[in-house]
Amino acid sequence: MSECSCGGRAMIFACSGGSNVGQIANDAAKALTQLGQGRMSCVIGLAAHIAEFDERVEEAETVAVIDGCEQLCAAKAVEHLGHRPDVSVVVTDFGIAKEHNFAVSQEQVALVAGEVSRRLRRDPTTAARR
Repeated sequence: MSECSCGGRAMIFACSGGSNVGQIANDAAKALTQLGQGRMSCVIGLAAHIAEFDERVEEAETVAVIDGCEQLCAAKAVEHLGHRPDVSVVVTDFGIAKEHNFAVSQEQVALVAGEVSRRLRRDPTTAARR
């Protein structure tokens, strides 16, 4: 994965729920941050209405959300504050079944992180987000 066209100003919010797909989402966000694709931030801080986290969304050129399942908790936390994710990926959309365990493979993490990276490299329309 190469550095995204977002200049590293992408803010990444991920599920970290109590299932394998939540952990895959979280691990993918960590990997993307370590690779310079953006900066992971705390989705629960955003949902808790902590001003610092809302400010991060406001300052971000791109907002990426990685949800574990169709509940879309991370996306809903972003949308609750009146923002729209520029990039939104759901782990279960890759055919990975949600299970209440923490069995995660690096291949699954790479698959999800790779798709987020591809979408970040596109030229997102951030004006529509607000």
